[in-house]
Amino acid sequence: MSDEVLFTQKLVSKDNDNKVNIEWIVENNTGELIEDVLALSQCYTHDFGNFEDGEVKSISFDVELPSTESLKMDFGDDAVIPDKITFGGASLTYLANGVSFKTKSNILEI
Repeated sequence: MSDEVLFTQKLVSKDNDNKVNIEWIVENNTGELIEDVLALSQCYTHDFGNFEDGEVKSISFDVELPSTESLKMDFGDDAVIPDKITFGGASLTYLANGVSFKTKSNILEI
């Protein structure tokens, strides 16, 4: 059933290399109600609640990227921000007919 719940993350905007806005999109194509839909990553958590069949919900949020100065304070003077920052697949959990399912989103490179 988890193949029928689509969970996607995408970059909405990037502001001066310090902040990015990410959107999570969840689509229920299971043919039934899914409940207690919870998305989470290292950066953000969101409770989407319940979804009827065919329903799509989304949420966007900001993530502050580390500055070169903060990296140097934490990891030494040679630390630099990489050319690409990767946000791994966020997790999505939900219930369908009382059974718990888990799926992941795509990986996002910024």
